[in-house]
Amino acid sequence: MDKLSYGVSLGRNEILPLEESKEYEFEIEATPEEVGLLQELIEESEDTEQWLIGRAKTPYEAFPEDDQDEKNLPSDIRLQEVYKLIHRLGVPETKAHIEQMRVLQPRNGNELIEK
Repeated sequence: MDKLSYGVSLGRNEILPLEESKEYEFEIEATPEEVGLLQELIEESEDTEQWLIGRAKTPYEAFPEDDQDEKNLPSDIRLQEVYKLIHRLGVPETKAHIEQMRVLQPRNGNELIEK
């Protein structure tokens, strides 16, 4: 199946054909099935983020740093999955941008996570 160009906006949680995208952060080339998978990952990431927000007693609740990292882990993992797929589907400029963001690195920062 042929791949088409899409604009991905994580801020607006949308993936649109490039000719319909006015504002987007990333350009990808994907099949409709790959777009569906990416949309699903974006929605799961948003759901996880909303769950974390909902369980916080206050936005500034003081947790020990290690405890906070553990609480954010599900959100971090979901978002990293989104960026890995965008990287895989991305045009060269998108791939370079994501690599510069360093979002594919594990928590210890030693090496890139498998792409």
